[in-house]
Amino acid sequence: MSRSADYTIQGFIYQFIITFHELLLSSENTEITIEGIVEDIDVNTPTEQIVIQCKYHESKQKFTLSNIYKPVLQMLCHYKNNPTKNINYWLHAHFPNETVGSEKILTKTELETILDSKATDLQKYIAQLSSFTQGDEFLKRFKVKFGATLSDTEKAVIVCLASEGFTTEDATEIFYPNAIHAIAELSIQHDEQKRKIKKADFLNELKKKKKTAISRWTKELQDYTKFLKQRRKQIGEILNGNSRKRAIILDANYIVDFERNIPILIQDYVAKYNSKIRLNQTPVFSLVCDEDMLNNIWKSLDQKKLNIERGMIANTFNTTRFLRDPLKVIKDGIIEFKLKLCNHENEFDSIVNEAGFDDAIIISDRNFPFEDTTSCNIEKLKTQEINEIKYLLSLTSTL
Repeated sequence: MSRSADYTIQGFIYQFIITFHELLLSSENTEITIEGIVEDIDVNTPTEQIVIQCKYHESKQKFTLSNIYKPVLQMLCHYKNNPTKNINYWLHAHFPNETVGSEKILTKTELETILDSKATDLQKYIAQLSSFTQGDEFLKRFKVKFGATLSDTEKAVIVCLASEGFTTEDATEIFYPNAIHAIAELSIQHDEQKRKIKKADFLNELKKKKKTAISRWTKELQDYTKFLKQRRKQIGEILNGNSRKRAIILDANYIVDFERNIPILIQDYVAKYNSKIRLNQTPVFSLVCDEDMLNNIWKSLDQKKLNIERGMIANTFNTTRFLRDPLKVIKDGIIEFKLKLCNHENEFDSIVNEAGFDDAIIISDRNFPFEDTTSCNIEKLKTQEINEIKYLLSLTSTL
């Protein structure tokens, strides 16, 4: 990943953390809108509205006026179109050389300098303001608030979360990453009403989710390795149940280097979780990939001396054959097959209701229709890296 991409993701994470912080500090009647009228955050109280933009500039040691031209112009355009509304405009920004908690009030001269910018990407905003004469009034409503680093902001948010009745350990390892993941997911909702949250409602929903979210967003948080360890522990409690029926859904469009990595992953899983002939249930691996790739993986597993039930009769998938239990000769330690393999898009729906799964482990960023209809326990892992997947499934002891 390029450094510019790193900084872009940092900016999103900072925005989500500040959003959660504002929510935790809010009162009962305050409503927060994620990605509001001028991007980022709207805070609506019974008496006022505050719109907040967040900018994270860890790489820029010194604050200069040019760093904030664009957000100021965006807010100014909004004010021009809404001069009578009771709206205050905040820019929440981090610069290493600025004192955390301090504020900057723009002067009229600084505002004129911004409006006189020749930067090409700003001309669309400046053109909208060509006849604007209420700059003095806008300046009464606008301020820059200098915030802490990502790391220190995270710590402050966790302290606030712990004060809401969560233990510090649970706040750090479960509820904080889940909150950031939830806010990130809400931020991409097209319907504005779905992006509106209140503190009590959000925390009540947060308390219901006891599984640590592993996703592209929690991966960027400071304690991601700790989150992985916690999630591994949670899944381990499920995986250690010998007699549970499991489906493992693996997405070729998501997992890195799928065709090379998946046969090894399956082999390791079967060796660990289907080695007790008397006790273990045969796992179902449902692969989200085309038939050619599935057949290549099937061949690779066969070369590893793994007997597989594919459920095929005369080149047609047969549900009854697929769902049958393997023949076993207990005294000789012989079992007919140790795993079942199917094409998720074409075959999984035909077996999911009859299979009686206890667990479905999904490694994908997609939402599958069966998730809304099944009664089985679902473990969703949104990590593309095979080493993290194997660690979470306790197939390796270290990352």
